[in-house]
Amino acid sequence: MSDIVDILDSTSNNDPINLNVDDDSDENSETPFQRLLHLHTSNSNYNDRKNAVKYILDALRLVNDVESLYQILSCTKKLADDIVTQVQIDTLEKFILIIEYLISNVENADLLIKEYLFQSIIQTIGHGNNRIRKASQSALIRLFELEQIKADEIENDIIPALCQLEKACDDFKNESILLMTRLTQYVSNDLILKYFVPTIVQQSSSIAFQTRKTCATSIGDLSTVIPPAAVDQYLVPCISNLCSDPFWGVRKSCAEVIHPLAQVCSKESRWNILSPCLIQLLQDQSRWVKTAALRILGYFISTFARTNENDEQINKDESKSNDQIDNLCSNLQENVQLTTNDKFNDFNYWREPLLTDINFDEVIRSSLSQSSTTRKQSLLELSKNYDHDDVNSILPIELLDYYTNLVEQSYSSGVETDIIHQGAHTFPAVVLTLTNKNWNLIRDIHKKFAEDLQWKVRRTLAYSLHAIAELLTVEQVEEDLCPIFESFLRDVDEVKIGILSHLAQFLKVLQISKRQTYLDKLTCLTSVDNQRNWRFRLESANQLFELTPLFSSSDIGDYISPLVFAMAVDRVAEVRHTAIKALSGCYAKFNIENAENQLEVFLDDCHRVFGSSQDWKLRQSYINLCESIYKLHEDTSDQYSLRFLGTLLSLKEDPVVNVRLSLGTFVYQNLVHNDFYNGLSDDWRSQLDECLQMLLVDRDRDVRASVGGVYEARGTPLPLDNNNEDSDSSIQNNTITLGDQS
Repeated sequence: MSDIVDILDSTSNNDPINLNVDDDSDENSETPFQRLLHLHTSNSNYNDRKNAVKYILDALRLVNDVESLYQILSCTKKLADDIVTQVQIDTLEKFILIIEYLISNVENADLLIKEYLFQSIIQTIGHGNNRIRKASQSALIRLFELEQIKADEIENDIIPALCQLEKACDDFKNESILLMTRLTQYVSNDLILKYFVPTIVQQSSSIAFQTRKTCATSIGDLSTVIPPAAVDQYLVPCISNLCSDPFWGVRKSCAEVIHPLAQVCSKESRWNILSPCLIQLLQDQSRWVKTAALRILGYFISTFARTNENDEQINKDESKSNDQIDNLCSNLQENVQLTTNDKFNDFNYWREPLLTDINFDEVIRSSLSQSSTTRKQSLLELSKNYDHDDVNSILPIELLDYYTNLVEQSYSSGVETDIIHQGAHTFPAVVLTLTNKNWNLIRDIHKKFAEDLQWKVRRTLAYSLHAIAELLTVEQVEEDLCPIFESFLRDVDEVKIGILSHLAQFLKVLQISKRQTYLDKLTCLTSVDNQRNWRFRLESANQLFELTPLFSSSDIGDYISPLVFAMAVDRVAEVRHTAIKALSGCYAKFNIENAENQLEVFLDDCHRVFGSSQDWKLRQSYINLCESIYKLHEDTSDQYSLRFLGTLLSLKEDPVVNVRLSLGTFVYQNLVHNDFYNGLSDDWRSQLDECLQMLLVDRDRDVRASVGGVYEARGTPLPLDNNNEDSDSSIQNNTITLGDQS
């Protein structure tokens, strides 16, 4: 409707609007530059000026001289300042493309942008039309991204346009606050403290609830770019006031940003101000506010787990910024004063004055003392055998009480959310905060998470079980975590994969005797609900390799080695390759402990299952196994040759090209012209030389090239080799027999 009014205003002299365009013949005969110059000067026809915008980019691309470039930019500036709203919109929406073209193709583009485009952006950044504001704000952000804004322009031009909001409409106030938040990464801390922080603090008292909500949302991002002392002095009191806002949407936004604020503020502010605020939000009458507070409860508790090093760094940062903040304090006090009209609006009349100066020693802890009697009694029952002083020295005990009742509160909230999932996600951080001394206070909630009906909750806990185990004592792990570990092993694949991904890390925490009780349960690594889930088997093979240092050679020979052999004949190549690595780990363990019996059985199985297999893929796997074991450097040249070279070199006449290619690559790159070769007996050296000579005259050019031969271009296609063995019978069956067959 505003566009129609603008058009009518532009034709107030009762001249008819000429909707006719020039003839096609005239348009085809003119260049884009000429069309732009011709159309933009039309005073009576709004459509001509609107069409002129279409020719700006084409005219720029075809410009040949500086004078024409100046004319094009001058036309662009005139169109951006046009009295017709639609012409302005179309022109400003082209600004980003124009700016990018100038920077990429024109020298001194920054000067041209400042002279012809920058002022149009600044003048329209607070325009009454929404599309004009959006276009100019997008262009301004792009200028910052391209580093085309200088420091003096920020303070003299941009900040006044953003921060002078007394007469601005509510929509622009919200957009300005969000834009200030986004520009914090490009603006210095001095300017942020001098202009952005006072503006946002002042607007947090606005009569418009949407503006207050936007201020609350921006505080979280703003707190990450200003010094911690400034966060304590300005942002923490501001969010404290907004937590009591009469509109539930504002309070919900406060709940969502209270965690990032707690991460950067001082311990005193976190304990004395933010904790009572969060407790107040947890008791809120609005279920949406309460739900938002419950979602971030675990994250907030984790902020009390700060190390001494972090506190020392924060103290250093505070000392550096105190002088700077003192200089800006008077400026803030002036900016947060309410105007005469605002003093008597309905919102401020029923509201307590905004806090601007806080003495932490005198902060009233009324929120802590107002917790319900029932909740206090439940916590007393829970922790009657434990040291209250120890818990209270870490965090307010009311927060812990809410966390331990998270499951019940989630079900009673009446809102379908992932509160329990968020609680399970933050549980390791809560354990880290409370330390293992207070494990019994949160043991029950951990059990509830582990028994939750939602598999994604159990999955989250399964992925973090090893991290929790590393924070607890061995006795606590074996008593409380092992039963949950065993239940997860029998759970669905989505949960089991979480346990499997960190299996070795969890078992490493246990005592050897307890660890050995899980050996016969490792078959869960190969039993999955969906056999097509090969990534599950891949992770199993990875974990079997990690388990080899945790058990004795006899345990590996009886339990782990058979599982690895089964995965080494998997139908998926990636699983086979990973299993080969695990087999080399088993071999290294046998070697280190001089387990001759297990080693003899292992070598016999390797030769029979791989080296003599009817499936060419398994014969190729034997070469990969020999290479993996060779790179361990566990054997002398004689030991390695006696155990592997005989079967290995017999593959030089293999009918499958891929096998010969793998053999040639391994032998040529690892077994000759080095200390290993020099340490061999004459007989083995002659056999290696014979193998290389045979491969050097192989009928396949890739095999010849793998041993140093000349890679010749193929003249004619080679006939298909009928002897190639592509059968996957043994892999498809996925069955092998290990050990002595007698």
